[in-house]
Amino acid sequence: MNATTNVSPGYAPWFNVRSSTFDRSVLIQLCVCVIPAMATIDLGQPLLGARYLAGSLFLLLGYHVLTRNRYKFMSLLVGAGPALGLTRGLFFYDSILVFLAVGSILWAIVCWKEVYFVWRDPLWRWLACLCGLYWILSFAYLHNPGANVRAIEFVLATLAICLLSNRRSYLATAFIGAAIAASSYAIAMLPYGARLGEGDLGGDTIGNPILLGMPAALIVLLALSDRGRYLLLEKSVMGRLAVCIISVEWLILSGSRGSWLVAATCLALVFLLSKWSRKTMLLAIGVGCLVTLVVLATGRGSKVTHVFDKTVDSDRTLNSRTSGRYVQWEVLPAIFAASPVWGWGPGSAPYVDSLYLHRHLVFHSLYLQVLVETGLVGFIPLLCILGAALHRATVHWRRFGEVTPLVGIVGFLMVGVSVTAFDFISGVFLGLALMAREAHPRFVAREIVVHPVEDEGDVITI
Repeated sequence: MNATTNVSPGYAPWFNVRSSTFDRSVLIQLCVCVIPAMATIDLGQPLLGARYLAGSLFLLLGYHVLTRNRYKFMSLLVGAGPALGLTRGLFFYDSILVFLAVGSILWAIVCWKEVYFVWRDPLWRWLACLCGLYWILSFAYLHNPGANVRAIEFVLATLAICLLSNRRSYLATAFIGAAIAASSYAIAMLPYGARLGEGDLGGDTIGNPILLGMPAALIVLLALSDRGRYLLLEKSVMGRLAVCIISVEWLILSGSRGSWLVAATCLALVFLLSKWSRKTMLLAIGVGCLVTLVVLATGRGSKVTHVFDKTVDSDRTLNSRTSGRYVQWEVLPAIFAASPVWGWGPGSAPYVDSLYLHRHLVFHSLYLQVLVETGLVGFIPLLCILGAALHRATVHWRRFGEVTPLVGIVGFLMVGVSVTAFDFISGVFLGLALMAREAHPRFVAREIVVHPVEDEGDVITI
């Protein structure tokens, strides 16, 4: 080598910073999976749709496994969650659990440090351990591996949200995908059933109003909290309004009183604590009222009015207004007194319901089920975890003014009043709450695009 040898690289890299955007390829893949599957319901072939949805997701998620693209895998799966919730009763019931488990394993293989970061969160770690122990004991008690296995699904859903939060563009893509899936679900079920989300097809009942109501409530809250930051719609008022109004109509038409409770409680919280969201909320309420009046004038609107009247009718008993849920709270003192410390055993809720109420149903509340099945031994740790999550989200709001994590934990607390909350959508609510662990909220999501002269560029999200 002499003094005049050129040792400079053959290219000069440069970069630019841009706002994060949705991953359109994931949204296209979601539409390819969900829309044809939901369309088969209108054709009276829900089983065919269920098989198509599971099969197409299996192929696309398998492709992301082979390419080791953990973000696209999890974003697509979270977006398809509402559709899978509808079809799981027809085909491949544990599809969400299996796909979440595969995604978590993929993430651990590709980037173990990110999974370990979530594991180091004491709230998530204790939650995972307790839910895992709860399922193992249910399996041992009932000799049925499916008993309370959805507690594992719930934990993995919280993990998925925490992992996706590393790239807000993919988290927002997942939520927009969930809005698309929920709308496809709602449109497909419009011709069927008294309440949107549940229908009778050929003598078989599919779906449940809460399977549509809860995702719709989640999207409404995300659109109105923190100016739609978690949907990457901060700069698009019309975009937030469109997403909000459409989801509000599905929420109302579902007739799901548990979903109404979650939405009403959290919207009141947002209005009180987030001054940045009030103008959009008032505008959304005004437009939403006009659209709702039009919807209520239709035949389906009369069915929703009947559900609402049933809930507030003072001439009905409280048990009738709550579809039999209140009676479970009435017998709780007697059930608890029989075994206050250890409970009746994990998975025993249907047996206890049969013994005291002569039915064979699970308890329609997270707090009822945990207290009855595990006694104080399980109920006190649950309260500690939820209390710590509420405290963390409150501190986060006071420090940074970001209200979405607080909406997540309050929403989950309300979900637990009406259902057992061991499911995918409940895990999404709690996952939002656990995101308050971050030292600084990401008020604006940015991408750094590195451009070598001979390359198209690598994208790094911050």
